[in-house]
Amino acid sequence: MDSIEDDVQLAQVLLEKAEVALVPGAAFGSPGHLRLSFATDMASLEKALTRIQQAIA
Repeated sequence: MDSIEDDVQLAQVLLEKAEVALVPGAAFGSPGHLRLSFATDMASLEKALTRIQQAIA
């Protein structure tokens, strides 16, 4: 994870390693941030957050 230089690369890594899709903030004029949707059930959100945590650990 040390070679990640921006939000676009981080979103790509999380998609590949955690199988969680996030949108780079740069796509919305907020580079350095990530955007995610909460439009799903709580169990799916918890699973996604666990996967993200494991990917960045």
